[in-house]
Parts: sequence; C-alpha cells; structure tokens
Amino acid sequence: MKRLLLGAMAVLTIGLFWGQVWAQTCPTDMVKVGSVCVDKYEASVWENPDGTGTQYGAGTDNYPCADTGNDCKDKMYAVSRARVTPSGFLTWFQAQQACGNVGKRLLSNAEWQMAAAGTPDPGDSPGAEDCKVDDSLPVSTGSRDNCVSAWGTYDMVGNVWEWVADWVPRCTGLVPAVFEETEDTNCLGGASTTGGPGALLRGGSVFNGAIAGVFAVFGVNEPSDTNFNIGFRCAR
Repeated sequence: MKRLLLGAMAVLTIGLFWGQVWAQTCPTDMVKVGSVCVDKYEASVWENPDGTGTQYGAGTDNYPCADTGNDCKDKMYAVSRARVTPSGFLTWFQAQQACGNVGKRLLSNAEWQMAAAGTPDPGDSPGAEDCKVDDSLPVSTGSRDNCVSAWGTYDMVGNVWEWVADWVPRCTGLVPAVFEETEDTNCLGGASTTGGPGALLRGGSVFNGAIAGVFAVFGVNEPSDTNFNIGFRCAR
C-alpha cells in the first residue's frame, strides 16, 4: 500500500510539473498574457496552416469561403507572422473560423485590453517607428518597433481594427473616451433598434489618428461587415 501511495504521489507530482510547464509556455508566434496565449502579430490568412500558398485578404477580398463562415472549415488559416500585410476584408464570422482552423479563437474584449496595455499612443503625428495611425494603407505586421505592448504584442494601436469575440447592441453614437485625456474613440453609445447586433472592433486603424489607441472601441459594425482596414488576431 505504501509503495502504491508513493507511486501515485510521484505520478501526481510529474503531472503537476508538466501541467505547470504547459501553462507557462506559448508557441514562438504567441506571447503569454496572463493565463492566455495571444498572437504577437495581427493575423494574415493563408491557404495552408503553415502560412504557405495564397494569402487571402491582402489588398483584395479573395477568401475561398462565404462571408457567413459556414463553409470556411479547413479552407483558410490564421497565421501570426511578422513582416507581412495583415489580412482585411473579412467578416467576424470568417475571422472566427480562420482562428478555429488553427486551434485558436478570437480574443475576448477583456483579453484584448490586457494584451494591448502599454502600447505607446502616437497621437496625430506618428514617427517612422510608431504605431500606424495616419491616412494610408496598413504597414507590415511587427514592422514598427515602437508599436509593441508591455506584454509583447505588436500593432494593437492603429494599422487595422481588430475583431474581438464580444457582440453588443449596435452603437448609435459616440460617448466620451474611457480616459478623456487619451481622445480614444468610444462608440458604445445608444442601442440600435433597426439593425445589429454590433461586433466590437478594437484599437483603431490607419485612418484614426489621435482617436486610435488602447482604449479605442467601436461597436457600430455588424459582424457581417468587411473593410480593408478591419482585421483580427487570435488567442488560445
């Protein structure tokens, strides 16, 4: 009985050890944010899960499945990779499926907020290495050295808006910024009775200047909407 007890304790100890190792480790293309692994970079969507073949959503809406996401399983894959164009032009539903096809998911709004913390806000006049918030096309993922959060995630301010998992009643108007001194846009006012729901977008994009930032939140877009400056990233 004593040997059995010692053996069981040894197995439990080993299991706890490897459980702790697993809990503390993220793949090299992700960073640990609290208890969650979050992609370092805004997603690029590819034909193959290793990021080879055709890239989708890089300058055109060329996804191989419908906006509904209903037929996207195993057809396109979200990749966290530096120095590529972040994919846009996709609905919330397609983004969700692209994450799911690689064993990941969209971040919750709270997880996104945690991962974005500490990203420098460039205001209206970004430098060459600051977050991209001026009026032009998105830059390559991870190419701005000053646009990284305290946790190690890149481009969470500007570049492309990022879908997160949460839906809300669709916004009908702006309200004051969460922290007024930041000027970050806060479109969570009102609740539409003629359309919706809204799916939350975070961080701002290349068009938003000073109103982009870690507290920028936009609830006016329906999850079926698409635009070149709307992208996403994944977590697990």
